Amino acid sequence: MVDKSGRKWIAREIEKLDPYKDYAEIIKLSVIYRATDAFMDLIYSITFPNFVTGNDGARAVVRNGKGKVVRHMERRMDDTSRHILIWCEYGPEHEYTKRSIESINNLHRFWAKLYSDAFDHEEDWTYVICYEVTLFHRLMTRVGAKGFSEKEKIASYEFYKRIAPQFRRVLTEEPINTPKNFDACMEFVETYENTHRMPNKNKDAIEEYLLGSFSRRHFPPMLRPFARALVHSLCPEGTLKNLRLKPVSPVAKWLSRRAFRTFLWIGEHIAPDPKVSLPERIRERDGLTEEEYVMAVTEGMKTQPKAESDRIKQGPVEAIPAQ
Repeated sequence: MVDKSGRKWIAREIEKLDPYKDYAEIIKLSVIYRATDAFMDLIYSITFPNFVTGNDGARAVVRNGKGKVVRHMERRMDDTSRHILIWCEYGPEHEYTKRSIESINNLHRFWAKLYSDAFDHEEDWTYVICYEVTLFHRLMTRVGAKGFSEKEKIASYEFYKRIAPQFRRVLTEEPINTPKNFDACMEFVETYENTHRMPNKNKDAIEEYLLGSFSRRHFPPMLRPFARALVHSLCPEGTLKNLRLKPVSPVAKWLSRRAFRTFLWIGEHIAPDPKVSLPERIRERDGLTEEEYVMAVTEGMKTQPKAESDRIKQGPVEAIPAQ
């Protein structure tokens, strides 16, 4: 039974746990209580561009301007966040997590019929898992914070090692493999991000609707440049170089990273730990039971692909202007 008494209870409860056995509980405590809607949107903006640095992957998500990341940007952000929250709340072995991942597999199977090249590269699948294993550690160290403890590294690896094989390389139906440990995942992501890639034909859409999604959703036009500078400053530099995006100024990068590091420090040392998790707040806000919440996330993904594919078959559309 988790003891939520006191202002700072999360780190205390994690300290009691064994990362080899209690990896799911450690991830749950680390993620779903500290997360907010805006923070999940920021992580989406920082994360998604890394997965589409190659032309094949970018083409499959932008879809000539008709992809969900463009036409339904906010819904795409929410869908991604809700799936991750399901995994973190219930753990790799839970039926809800299995349903979530299988719904994503089915979505990938659908789009692989139209964009097979985007689903053909084994290193892309491995990178996604390794990125998730190392995401928060790398993000913290990128801004000068201390990063994961050894316990958190083990728990993150053990958690995603069990998530990975539930995903399928949909052209072959082979499970996704994970490197042997956390350090091997670190080495893999660094190598992947610093591998030179051809210029990305969808780089403008990636910058506007992926890197720019956090600023577009949460800031008025006048303040969006500052929010975009934050996102660019928190992204892996190898990704930005491969996308041929203009880097932010050294001053803007320093200020953005210092601001984020301060945000993390306040959360760790000053702000009280929430007693109610983000998924619980979402369910209360939307008036959903746990089963209805999971069904809304997993079943909702069945209705979108057919409508999108019909639009794609009608031919390309003009780019949607930035707002």
